[in-house]
Amino acid sequence: MKLLATFLRDLKVSYRSFYIYIEFIMALIIVAMLLFVVPENFDGQGKLYLYLDPVLSNSGIEEALSKDESTLVIMVESLEEVKASLSEDRTAQGASITMDVGEIRYDIVLQGYESDKVRNLLEEVVKLELLKEDPSFDPGTAVRTLEENSERLSDRISYMPILLLLNSAFMGLFIVAAYIFMDKEEGTIRALTVTPVSIREYLLAKSGVMLFTGLFTGLLTTVLVAGGQVHYGLLVILLTASNFFGTAVGLFIASFYDSVIKAMGALYVAIMILAFGAVSYFMPSFSPLFMRVLPSYPLLFAFREVFLKEADIRFVLQNSLLFLGIGILVFLVSVKRYQKTITV
Repeated sequence: MKLLATFLRDLKVSYRSFYIYIEFIMALIIVAMLLFVVPENFDGQGKLYLYLDPVLSNSGIEEALSKDESTLVIMVESLEEVKASLSEDRTAQGASITMDVGEIRYDIVLQGYESDKVRNLLEEVVKLELLKEDPSFDPGTAVRTLEENSERLSDRISYMPILLLLNSAFMGLFIVAAYIFMDKEEGTIRALTVTPVSIREYLLAKSGVMLFTGLFTGLLTTVLVAGGQVHYGLLVILLTASNFFGTAVGLFIASFYDSVIKAMGALYVAIMILAFGAVSYFMPSFSPLFMRVLPSYPLLFAFREVFLKEADIRFVLQNSLLFLGIGILVFLVSVKRYQKTITV
């Protein structure tokens, strides 16, 4: 009962400060950005303005280049028109294919900001698409598909794991520290020594407020952006574990300082380190060991599983139990830290 009463008191007090409302505002901004700014899927199709010599109109070159679905081939009437089109569309490339003394001449027209590697790559791509039409051509490259029917999230939903991690799961890392410092300045923590409420119950109540807010904003964001095609049971479990872990880390860091100004540097570094795992999330090919040991790395992929139709339930639960366990250990260490600080 003491824990519940402390939780309700802290919940009421927390909503009288502006920290919690920052969390709500951020959640609404995220929803607005994902729904009205970020498209369901980005159009990754490039444009190629192509001038083809009339002599080569029946050579099959246009058909060969058009088979590449990643590039939209737009036919023009002259090389000058290619250049004019590129001056209006700064994201496109151009090409001119003509007959020159019995030989086919390829001219790649670029914007001017491309590096030598990009220029060489574009040249080889054009050549390769044409060579593929030759039955005797052997590219010398074997492509092996590892997962034939692997599920892919939409571009909009693919942003949800990192936004949930930083805004809902790890929101307690900074906000709980701010509330601890507010209570330190007001003498609330030291006053606990003469009340029936223990330090452990006080910190659990703070963690409960962070968990309540994190679950509310996380579920609200998910419902508005992703709708019903989410494993909400797994999401609640994962949010609970990751939020408690983030709050415990925030409590631990705050135990070494007596003001939010002094702790700002450590809190900022902790948040940046945790956010760094997003690099490997968006570029899975870049996942060195130091990146994989970051807490955010497995959590991001666990959040991703929640949005898949066939989620890896075992993977999500393993990560939830792991970070819940780590969070409990960090929380217990934090309790010892605050007990020593108060009794000194």
